[in-house]
Amino acid sequence: MTLRSTWIASCLALVALGPGAAAQTSGARTEPWPAHVVELAAHLPIQDGGRIKPLSTYADFTLLGFNGKRSMTTSAGERLSATEWLLDALFYPDFAAEQAVFLVQDAAVIEAIGLDIPGRRKRDRYSFAELQPGLPKLMSLAHDYSAIEAKNQTSLQSQIVFLAESVMSFVRVTRHETLALIPPVASTDEWQTPSELLTRASAHETLPEAHAALLASFESLWKQGGSPSSFERDLAAVHARVVPMAEARGEYGKIDLEIQYYKAQLLMWSLVCFVLSFVVAAFMWLRPKSRALYTVTSAGVLVASLLLVATIVFRCVIRGRPPVSTLYETVLFVTAVGTLIALALEWINRARIAVSAAALLGMVGVFIANGYETLDKKDTMPSLVAVLDTNFWLATHVTAITVGYSAGLLAALLGSIYLISRAARLRRNDRAYYSALSRMVYGVLCFGLIFATVGTILGGIWANESWGRFWGWDPKENGALLIVLTQIVILHGRMGGYLREHGLCMAAALGGTVVAFSWWGVNLLGVGLHSYGFTSGIATALWTYYGLQWGIVGVGAISWLLDRSAARAAVPVRIEEPVSTL
Repeated sequence: MTLRSTWIASCLALVALGPGAAAQTSGARTEPWPAHVVELAAHLPIQDGGRIKPLSTYADFTLLGFNGKRSMTTSAGERLSATEWLLDALFYPDFAAEQAVFLVQDAAVIEAIGLDIPGRRKRDRYSFAELQPGLPKLMSLAHDYSAIEAKNQTSLQSQIVFLAESVMSFVRVTRHETLALIPPVASTDEWQTPSELLTRASAHETLPEAHAALLASFESLWKQGGSPSSFERDLAAVHARVVPMAEARGEYGKIDLEIQYYKAQLLMWSLVCFVLSFVVAAFMWLRPKSRALYTVTSAGVLVASLLLVATIVFRCVIRGRPPVSTLYETVLFVTAVGTLIALALEWINRARIAVSAAALLGMVGVFIANGYETLDKKDTMPSLVAVLDTNFWLATHVTAITVGYSAGLLAALLGSIYLISRAARLRRNDRAYYSALSRMVYGVLCFGLIFATVGTILGGIWANESWGRFWGWDPKENGALLIVLTQIVILHGRMGGYLREHGLCMAAALGGTVVAFSWWGVNLLGVGLHSYGFTSGIATALWTYYGLQWGIVGVGAISWLLDRSAARAAVPVRIEEPVSTL
């Protein structure tokens, strides 16, 4: 959201009023929210971000944006789920305003808005009430800094803008201005908020009977006070009216499925299995003859991969779309495809290399997915930008190119394992080990080249359909072409004899940085027709990967030079000097 002058003016007016102008309850809750009340609220449908979702999903990502977590702890030590926190914000706004939910990464932000709150850590959470004296200064600074392009803002400036947006989102939640809970009775797609209905009723506009009944139920909720258990009757009435209206429009069918998806926490359990598999794999390499450790590692990676595949399938069913449509989903898909390819390689050669690589790739991939969600702080199943909103091209071009990403990164990982093993002199006399690694690198590169090429060509066809030209040298198009050209050069170098085992693995490891640039790097440019993929905050992670891969390639080059010097020293007299190859 961009903060503009008129918006700032309205923000300051809202801040002056304080939270909860629409609610008529006050004070703090006298007892915890009953489980049935929380469950009823969680299953209410809401239109947000261009789609219909459970209120629990809306609460999760709203609180995640403020708090950095999907749960929070009150000043009294009560741990609340996101839905419970939202109920507090809606019906006990004064109480919610006293709770520390705004995560501030740097205390310099607090100083910049003129506040001095002693006893706080550099990274800490603050309540609306604590921030309120500094809000005019915060809004003024945010107005100035929002005029600066996001990628050019300093860390302090971006944090101030983000905090201002979070505060205003909180105020609007407490004033019921963002809760589009009312299904329309006409053919329009726009749901309405209770406050919008109240405004229409206050203007003496005649409301449809269904909307009038709903407004009466909401007003009854707003007037409730005392024990949270008294909410149950009126909340059940709201639920009983809203759900049939949403079902009649065909917009409620996947609400329960989405709630079950988030409750199952498949991604978390996948990460647990990958981490345990990686730990067991480490012990397996200390005891390479242990069949039990090998079996446990393989089973753990397989279970983790299946959980990851189940996560992707759930998301496909919920959204009614192919598996890849956002950057977040590319992380899930790349990780799943990479681990499955590695398991297939392990099944073929039983060398215990690919299964170890799968454990490492899966652990890092799912960890990145979790980190991306926390960093982005937005619903990971949003409505799509118009250019992506076509199932046919999502099912062909995007999926194919993402499989190419996965294969390229897996080849880079296997090549890196080869180079590190050579440099560390691991299994130095085991030719079968190194031959197996180089063959896997070669096979995965061939597999990846096929999908990268097909995906790039399909992308051109898509561009012709969407933008009227097959190729326009857009940064994302150039990135895809770089992957194809890089892998062609590597494979031709091997076929021509210029690259042997060591050189092939060095080139594959270097090729991983090309894949990372095409996948993430071009999005950081923020330009071109694919700029919808821009995500702030990942530059450090990307450059860390670049540095790591370049370092491994450098170590591999030094190792090759040392081996070459040692070989020359062992044979001091040569009749004919052969052509040097890696």
